Amino acid sequence: MFSNFQLAEAALNRGKMTVDNLVPFLQLKRLVHELRDLRPDVSFRYRLMGEMWQTNYLRILQITEKGLVLIDETSNKLFFIPDLSNVMQFELDQTFRQYQAQSHYTVEPALVH
Repeated sequence: MFSNFQLAEAALNRGKMTVDNLVPFLQLKRLVHELRDLRPDVSFRYRLMGEMWQTNYLRILQITEKGLVLIDETSNKLFFIPDLSNVMQFELDQTFRQYQAQSHYTVEPALVH
């Protein structure tokens, strides 16, 4: 199985991704806190390692020690990401700070988290 770093590096080498779309893991952690605290109206969609993209955008309900609890407001279902370091890619439904709406961002793995 490939690591997040290997996948991101391969995508860069193929020219399908710019450095602007790479987000360090610690920046992702900071982003989810800012979204919950400052912009709870912004929803989050993600892709976990080895899985397909989450179908709908989800709102952040709670941040746990290592992960997230999210809600899909269209189906009223809860989703749990036990370890945020398993998120390979994400996108937002609205622009927030430097993150453009509906743009894919690839998470660079942290060596220690």
